Amino acid sequence: MNHSLLLVVCDFLLLSILSLARFDVPADADIAQNQEKVVSKEVMERISDGENYDDVVAELEATNETLEANLLRDKDDLESEKLRLEQEIEERRRELEEKEDLIAQKDDVIADNKVAIDEAAQAAVKLEKDKEEIERKREEL
Repeated sequence: MNHSLLLVVCDFLLLSILSLARFDVPADADIAQNQEKVVSKEVMERISDGENYDDVVAELEATNETLEANLLRDKDDLESEKLRLEQEIEERRRELEEKEDLIAQKDDVIADNKVAIDEAAQAAVKLEKDKEEIERKREEL
């Protein structure tokens, strides 16, 4: 291709591109003045996300502290309940031992009474035999 023709085509393309471009400033655009910096909304959203992150972290730390306090209180409650139940178990154990001792004493009394009843029954049988023998001797007389 010829140099002059290439130059004409490139100029045409450059002018076409420039005609499509707009170089005017929009009315709602922020213009920096006196060494100010203009920050886009996307950057501000990222900054606010960072602030939200800090808020979330602070909230999670507060929640964690609350949960730890609740766990400590529950632990103390459970320990006191454990001690109370252990005391109650010990008291029941003592009551059971006392009742077992009482039952053993009553069993001894019952065994003694049974021996006395057996002896009385044997004595009654012996007396009955003696009575029958006396009556028989009396009849013989």
